[in-house]
Amino acid sequence: MNVPMDLTGDWHQATTLEELAGGAVVFKSGRRQLAVFRLETAGGPAVYAVDNRCPHEGFPLSEGTVDEECQLTCNWHNWKFRLDDGQCLLGGDNLRRYEVRVEGDGTVLVDLSEPSVEQQRAEILAGLRTAFRERDFGRICREITRMHFSGSDPFDAVREAIRWAHDRFEYGTTHAVAVAADWVALARGYDDWERRLVCLAECVDHLAFDALRHPEFAYAAASEAEFSSEAILEAIEAERREEAEGLVVRALDDGLHFADMRQAFVTAALAHYNDFGHSLIYVQKSGELIESLGAEIERWVLPALARTLVYATREDLVPEFAGYAETLGSLRSIEAAVDVDGDLDADALVGQGVRGCLAWTSDAISRFGIERAEEIFEVLLAANARQMVFYDTAYQDAYDRPVNDSVGWLSFTHALTFSHAVHDVCRTEPQLWLEGLLQVACFVGRNRRFQDAGIDAGAWRVADRREFLEGVHHVLLDHGLRDPIFSAHLVKTSLAIEREIDANGEPTCTWLLSGLNRFLNSPLKQKHVRRLARQAIDLVARDHE
Repeated sequence: MNVPMDLTGDWHQATTLEELAGGAVVFKSGRRQLAVFRLETAGGPAVYAVDNRCPHEGFPLSEGTVDEECQLTCNWHNWKFRLDDGQCLLGGDNLRRYEVRVEGDGTVLVDLSEPSVEQQRAEILAGLRTAFRERDFGRICREITRMHFSGSDPFDAVREAIRWAHDRFEYGTTHAVAVAADWVALARGYDDWERRLVCLAECVDHLAFDALRHPEFAYAAASEAEFSSEAILEAIEAERREEAEGLVVRALDDGLHFADMRQAFVTAALAHYNDFGHSLIYVQKSGELIESLGAEIERWVLPALARTLVYATREDLVPEFAGYAETLGSLRSIEAAVDVDGDLDADALVGQGVRGCLAWTSDAISRFGIERAEEIFEVLLAANARQMVFYDTAYQDAYDRPVNDSVGWLSFTHALTFSHAVHDVCRTEPQLWLEGLLQVACFVGRNRRFQDAGIDAGAWRVADRREFLEGVHHVLLDHGLRDPIFSAHLVKTSLAIEREIDANGEPTCTWLLSGLNRFLNSPLKQKHVRRLARQAIDLVARDHE
């Protein structure tokens, strides 16, 4: 018979031993619902009380099966629990159990006292860690919801997921970290728990996906040398990973923060046409994430950022973008603009390749100066948005084109998310406008080849901006995409465009919204099976002919 040592608590009469002789009894108190079981043992009847709702999908455990080993089975999905401590033996989430006291007259009392917030938080985080390791999206949702209703900060789920994932990133920052900034921003903008939960669960799920089955890739120890912008820029340029990471770790040990390192990070990100724009996006989004979740995540976010900048591919060394460095060098020698009041010829940019776009941008900067950088930027932004409207999706679906023509929607969405990052960064770091504008121009020129002039742009024009953006959020919250890399691009592109329509003129906004409308309403091919098979054959077979 159950005889608890501590008789303090919130005790309620639930049933009697006599009633339990006929099987499990359901006891209800407010919204709480318990299943109470009686087991016959050599020492007499033993009574156990647990939540009646199975933590999997809520089916009644009072209809489950209990064996002689004190094991409860939910007959709907075969989840199994130990009645004495609630431990899940087969399935996932543990089951809450309640203390029981049996009086001398056979009355069964249960203690409905709530554990402390600290106790609940520890148990929930343990469950969330298991869900994270297994990438169990359903359980991720349940554990974050338990945080919310237990009084803990549900944003801690994202903070902890970043901590669990950060040293599993072999090449540094991933899309999971970058898009977490946008998911968190969305979550903070919603008042209702359901939408907020979707955003937080998506953060944790993407981080779990990127860390899944990866070993630990430890970061360097703190450098003996103090952090300086010059030192970390030199280490990144020379691709000395351990030195760059060590400088960041030392900076954090010395009490420095992202704000103290931001200029060095954005300078490094734009030092080359890095990773097809990923580098600057990662720096910008890492900053937003730190601002939103607090300085405590800097130790997990910033060393990864240093690592990814070291490993970044330098697209300006690819022949297609070879004119970038030369154009940048020539612009640095210009002393003053010659025509500060002239008009920008936006039409001259349409249809230009990379060299033509670089030349157009160089001419605009030379004539009008960096003082009019935002106007030049807007023309380039509109051009990138226009190209989203006219993207020829046949390139996405084809499997028999050359590798350089393997261009999908993400090549076009990156043009917009990178452009937004440039706009955001260069407002506070205007000395980087030259690099930023020329790299935005590289996107315009690169994507020019993959256009279908026969597309009816008017069919994608947005008539009611507010209604359209409400629909966009509905898509983001129920996107239905299994691989988080694709939903990440939906979110990043949508939020970048939302922010840019508040900062640009009406013609540009029309193209931005039209481009987003077409992107969200077009098929997104997620796996290129035959293309990759054919490219493998074409590459490998050459060595065996």
